[in-house]
Amino acid sequence: MKSTIDNPILYNILRVLANSDMPLGAKTIAEKLEEKAITVKKDTIQYYLRVLDQAGLTKKVGLAGRVISSKGVEELRRGMLKERIGSFIERREEYAYQSDLDIHARKGLVSLNVGVIDKSDLDKSLELIKECLDADLVISPLIKIYRKSTNRIKLSEDKVGIGLVSTSVIDAAFINSKINTFPTFAGVVQYMDYKPVRFTHVISYIGSSIDPIDLFIKSGLCNVSGVVKRGYGVVPADVREIPAVARKKAVEVTDKLEEAKINGVLYIGEANEDVLGVPVNNYRVGVVVIAGSTALAYLKERGIDVEIRILAGFERYENLESIDKYL
Repeated sequence: MKSTIDNPILYNILRVLANSDMPLGAKTIAEKLEEKAITVKKDTIQYYLRVLDQAGLTKKVGLAGRVISSKGVEELRRGMLKERIGSFIERREEYAYQSDLDIHARKGLVSLNVGVIDKSDLDKSLELIKECLDADLVISPLIKIYRKSTNRIKLSEDKVGIGLVSTSVIDAAFINSKINTFPTFAGVVQYMDYKPVRFTHVISYIGSSIDPIDLFIKSGLCNVSGVVKRGYGVVPADVREIPAVARKKAVEVTDKLEEAKINGVLYIGEANEDVLGVPVNNYRVGVVVIAGSTALAYLKERGIDVEIRILAGFERYENLESIDKYL
């Protein structure tokens, strides 16, 4: 039998049964699927239920109908995990493809990470972000201050948001230049004498149900302060792969981004070679980019109560302002 994870009808039948506290028959299951805009005939449902019975994922309870088995619950859990993984990768792709910044005209949408803080902490937070910027740990000096809620960014009256350019902008620039890019690993990079040396921890994006960068920040594995103050420490970063034939073009795109005040690319590898200790597939090149939330991690380390919202929204490049304006 094809896995229920890959068969949407089987998978949704299990979901319906898992959400019921009593046995359900084919007619009721069909009605509940219809509520989800999934139209399946009663006879077809009956066929699928027999398939699920044979696989041990459901059990027949007399004439009352079916219930999900413990094996079915485990199969459903696996499917829900895959859903979460898929939605996370899709969200990254969504932001990369919607960020339509024209690096030549310097116009278009830019994706942002947002740090939500108390209004009273704004000045201190901006000073700390500037310290990160001076240590080359911020993707761009261009920021957006949110003093009230927007459609995407909700703020209470005592809060303010600081929008920082996210790594998705770099992926978007590659995509818009016809360079296929795909995130592979996230981790923390060790710095020595203010230079990135190697990844000390990594998590595959493919196997993660949450944002790995957020996980590294919350777990306390980062030491951005050490890099800012002494040049030694570990900071969050991630790896994406691009076709080896596109390496030269990727370097050109990176140079154009820097002219538009968007940095963040720490290292562009060579074909088929590891990047800072992380493996790369054949005929591919690894590109290491510092996390767009690095400065927000630094705020946490320095005692600022900050809520980090990864990929919180979009802003037009033209509406961003240099952090120097506020200092």
